[in-house]
Amino acid sequence: MTSQSLRFDDRVAIVTGAGRGLGREHALLLAARGAFVVVNDSSEKFAHETVKDIREAGGRALLAVYDVADPSECEAMVAHTLRECGGLHIVLNNAGRGGPTGLVEDTSHEQMRMIMSTHAEGTFNVCKAAWMHLKRQKFGRILVTSSGSGLGVMYSIAYSMAKAALFGLTRSLALEGAEHGIKVNALLPIGYTRSAALNPNEDTRQWMEQNFPPAVVAPTAVFLVHDDVPCSGELINSGAGRVARTATVGAPGYYKGLSLSPEDVRDNFDTALSMDGARELMQSRDDLQFYSGDAAFPQ
Repeated sequence: MTSQSLRFDDRVAIVTGAGRGLGREHALLLAARGAFVVVNDSSEKFAHETVKDIREAGGRALLAVYDVADPSECEAMVAHTLRECGGLHIVLNNAGRGGPTGLVEDTSHEQMRMIMSTHAEGTFNVCKAAWMHLKRQKFGRILVTSSGSGLGVMYSIAYSMAKAALFGLTRSLALEGAEHGIKVNALLPIGYTRSAALNPNEDTRQWMEQNFPPAVVAPTAVFLVHDDVPCSGELINSGAGRVARTATVGAPGYYKGLSLSPEDVRDNFDTALSMDGARELMQSRDDLQFYSGDAAFPQ
């Protein structure tokens, strides 16, 4: 426990989708804590407003109008950042287009591709563009904006698919970055944004509008990209002043060996689904701890 304020005075941070909503709030708070913020958005109008507000408050900001869905534009944004700001330490991925699209039969391939291209591919593109610089300097903080919707949700199948993809990206980047001083975590925010306003359930929309202002998510996002963040590869929920961990777990299940038959699966399916002996899994090979005998993974 310490009373010292979290500062970013010598840090340069790219914040994507920073023209409106959650991204704007993240950018404003980072700048207020001393970061030089690269304000990225596909809309020059809204990005300029965020830059203007940061500068009028005495902060430092750089306008960066680039489309994260285009890998070459992400590379250009990183190069622009290094040239104009003299460094890059933080990548806060927030950009994404699209929200609820209805049931699977109502979701077009075009909608699916648009959502995947910004939320999932766009995050990959920005991370990849910045990665070698962060790796060379042996330091970096990356935040991926996923969602609890990645666990499955009605009427948002493409959005859910994109956000679930970001679970895997976060964990894999955390593994790759561990020896290079790069920490990568995922934020699962609940904030009343443009996407939330498209929710087809009126009661849910009203509940979110009343209780989940985007600005209340920003403190969690800012801590997760600070030098002092203690973790990497975590999925962190935040909304309405709540901060909590989402965990992935596995269990021993039923084990027969190489003679397993369909009837064995049927007759022991309750055991297979049992959570007795469950343990946290942070990567795919953690599941190998549950195999024994000849199938035990060699140490």
